[in-house]
Amino acid sequence: MRRCGGRESWHRLREWDKGQSESERLAARLLPSDGYEGINPSHPLGGPDGGEDIRCKKEGKECIVAVYFPRGQKAFREIIEKYKVDLHKAITQQVSVFVFFTNQELSLGERHELENLSHSLSSDIYHLERIASALDAPKSYGLRLEFLSIEMTKEEQVSFFNERDQVLYELLDRLKKISDKKKDKKGIATVFVEQLHQDLPLSTILNSKLMECKNCGEIFRAERSMFPSLTAFSGTLETVTCPSCGKVQAYR
Repeated sequence: MRRCGGRESWHRLREWDKGQSESERLAARLLPSDGYEGINPSHPLGGPDGGEDIRCKKEGKECIVAVYFPRGQKAFREIIEKYKVDLHKAITQQVSVFVFFTNQELSLGERHELENLSHSLSSDIYHLERIASALDAPKSYGLRLEFLSIEMTKEEQVSFFNERDQVLYELLDRLKKISDKKKDKKGIATVFVEQLHQDLPLSTILNSKLMECKNCGEIFRAERSMFPSLTAFSGTLETVTCPSCGKVQAYR
């Protein structure tokens, strides 16, 4: 019988029996929801990883993730020893952030004690309660089913569809605002792509695409020049200028 109030997820995480590879996959799937990107697992199928289970970035900073998922609750002295070993390996990799992803229950004081060991590195600890709460959020019901085999209750189905509908409403509202903004305009403005190094000759064909200004939301057409002297050299920065507010942004 399923435990209520999130206790089922909490219990299955603590009594993890799926091995190291699956725990690393779970970490890799949860990290993007907190702004981590460029997720790169080291050896999800086993093998030496040099002390880094996952490498990634957050806000431009290099991060190393260590995953510790033993079965059952361990004594804090064992947890802190594992943390120290993985932290030392992270320091030798010269990264900015050390992420410790564990299914162990940690009190607030214990978390602070671990964080104080990090010295020059920023630390981010995913402990049992934090992971269970993330998996019990509507956007993670699929992950919870995949890794913990916990299906949605009727109440959770309502929450899931409510959240999905909210996202759709927000998208529709944004599209409506863009549409209303364009109603009084005769057409879409066209701007030419600018290059950082305009003296690098390389022929290309004329091409264009619609872009949205990241500052004011203006929709405009960005077009590459057909003239060789204005074409982009591979690896150079191409930019466009919004015809409405003048913001310069990358052409991608």
